[in-house]
Amino acid sequence: MAKPGERMGRGSSGRRIARCWLLVNILAAAGSLALAGETAGKAKRESIFITSDQMEVDRKKNTITYRGRVVTVQGEMTMKSERLTAYYHPDMKQLKEVIAEGKIRVAQGDRVATGAKATYNDRDRTIVLTGNPVVRQGKSQVSGSRITFFIGQDRSVVEGGNQRVKATVVPEDLARQEKEGKGRDKK
Repeated sequence: MAKPGERMGRGSSGRRIARCWLLVNILAAAGSLALAGETAGKAKRESIFITSDQMEVDRKKNTITYRGRVVTVQGEMTMKSERLTAYYHPDMKQLKEVIAEGKIRVAQGDRVATGAKATYNDRDRTIVLTGNPVVRQGKSQVSGSRITFFIGQDRSVVEGGNQRVKATVVPEDLARQEKEGKGRDKK
């Protein structure tokens, strides 16, 4: 078992990685849920693949941190960041919060969200995107100083802070989105 603060390297045992991997399986679901509007159950069933230059497990702090060119893939969703840190309850079985920092880019199909920081809060079931956040779908986009996604509520709030909220809505994007929504409702 890794000691607190010990870095996981090439010589680490497969069991340690497998234990950590089980915990990590939850963390990328947040980005997928917010961007795709999927239910939590469906997103958690899909495998998650994370690559980075370094991974550190710190059981004393109840964290798993990925550093350097972090790429998280789950289903059709891909999230890129410079750092990704998952915070867990002391038993390391339940996720509390996930913070992605540095050049955040979440993409799924023609939907893309960018910003400097994304914070997923498991208790509140929210994702907060800050640092000049922009969400685009097709040619439409919205930006502000803070964008909050309420998972499971199919709702988001864009705040302007010291700048005004900016939205560009392209009619073709709305028509396509409405058509796709009706197709999903029939399933």
